[in-house]
Amino acid sequence: MKWRYAIVVLLLLLLAGARAAIGVPQDPSPSQEFTGHIDIATGPDGRLLVLIDVETSSQPSDGLVDQVFRFQEAPALTYSGPATVTYVKNRVTVQVAPESGWVFTVGGWPMPPADTAFTEYHVKGIARLWGDTIHKSAVTLFATLSSTTCSRPASLFGALSAESTEPGCGNCATGGPGVSGCSMSCSDGSKCSADCDDTTFACCNCGGTCGCCPNKEGGSAHH
Repeated sequence: MKWRYAIVVLLLLLLAGARAAIGVPQDPSPSQEFTGHIDIATGPDGRLLVLIDVETSSQPSDGLVDQVFRFQEAPALTYSGPATVTYVKNRVTVQVAPESGWVFTVGGWPMPPADTAFTEYHVKGIARLWGDTIHKSAVTLFATLSSTTCSRPASLFGALSAESTEPGCGNCATGGPGVSGCSMSCSDGSKCSADCDDTTFACCNCGGTCGCCPNKEGGSAHH
């Protein structure tokens, strides 16, 4: 009987290999979904912030932010209320009602299939921030994340400067010129990632300074 079981297992493995060989679709970047109360506003640095107080069956809303998305060169929007935010690499969808919301896609990447219920935008970059360091009130985070003192690398989640000469863009722990995405997980509890278009490069450092920096003339990021 054991040899029959072994043959069945071998056949299943061969079948799985054959399916992969003929190109059975596989999602290389699973989506992540967050439902709860969100606040959306544009900071003085021009970046659009989406702050999410996640609510689940085991985690009720506590008035503190759990997830942050920051968009570079996004339209000015404001919203405060319940929503579902879905993130997949290079794209964030914010659904505020069954037939209403926004889709933000990094420039150079294809938009999702047209859906007249959602307004679609191309952005230059998407930064995601999460972890213990951002578990604060929305008011506190808006004041911190919208700070224009972005040249100080030690500032909590300071927005990256538009100039590559700034510390946040000149010294990347991960990412760097020619790289379109990066992520960091640090001992202080801060975590962040960045998805960037081909006119910029991704740059990530501890302290949550993840974002997209302008390429030098003639440079481009490799996806």
